[in-house]
Amino acid sequence: MISIGEQIHSAQYNLVNVIDSFLYIQLNAVIEVGRILLTPDKILFINKLERNYYEGDYSIVQHLIDVDIDFYTIQAIFNGFPVDVPDEVTLFYAGEQDSFFKRLIFESIDYELQLQVEVKKVTFNDAPKVSATVPRNFTAIEFGEEE
Repeated sequence: MISIGEQIHSAQYNLVNVIDSFLYIQLNAVIEVGRILLTPDKILFINKLERNYYEGDYSIVQHLIDVDIDFYTIQAIFNGFPVDVPDEVTLFYAGEQDSFFKRLIFESIDYELQLQVEVKKVTFNDAPKVSATVPRNFTAIEFGEEE
């Protein structure tokens, strides 16, 4: 569930997590909505609904939700490892499922953003094939300087 202000959206995701290498997230809401590939150096976000993509560094997170974050922090969050978060952000885990958290809740007070991740299945030592190739006809998302 993603809540932004009064809007609430539900989605499922598939996650491939290779420690210190990459995080791959496939978002689904009846159909595939998008894919995210996070590496230590960059983010690739492919928005299948809008037919666009972002490829760049982690400054986009700072731009969107005013939180300074890097790959290793995001990976720690998805692994349930302790992380320091800014005062305007709440992060907590609920329940346990096979030595892994069952629910991850991230809230950004200033931006009225709430992300609740429900874990359905955790598989260790099994990295399925992933694809994060931008289709030719997709356009790049550009983020200009704020005025």
